Amino acid sequence: MIKINREHEKTLVLNISTLKQVHLEGVSFHRCFLNKLDFGGSVLTNIDFRSAEMNNAKFVSVLFIRCKLIMVESKSACYNTCSFKDTLLFYSDFSESSFRDADLSGAIIKEVIFRNCDLRGSNLSCEGLETCNFEGAIYDNSTIWHKNI
Repeated sequence: MIKINREHEKTLVLNISTLKQVHLEGVSFHRCFLNKLDFGGSVLTNIDFRSAEMNNAKFVSVLFIRCKLIMVESKSACYNTCSFKDTLLFYSDFSESSFRDADLSGAIIKEVIFRNCDLRGSNLSCEGLETCNFEGAIYDNSTIWHKNI
């Protein structure tokens, strides 16, 4: 069992074995400390991650559906092969994170920091990229960019 401390809500207690390949819907991780946790292979629907701290977290092959990643700090995290369907990524810092082969085509993005991120093979054909910081990001010929970038 792990306890996730939340600043303005009761502590959330989860069984550590249920974090991988879990299906969560409608859970609020607002202002939670999710550093170093592994949600690999999970389906996360309508999850509120506003102002969460998710440094060094692992979200490999996660399906994000209608989630809110707003003002998130998620440095050095792994989002490889994730899919972001109708998900908001606003004012968040993903510096040094990996988005290899991730599909952000269904995301709505605004003023996100992708500094020194690995974007190789990612689909970034979403709106709002022009407001983002891609300083030092790595990409390749298979990276798909929005037509306006």
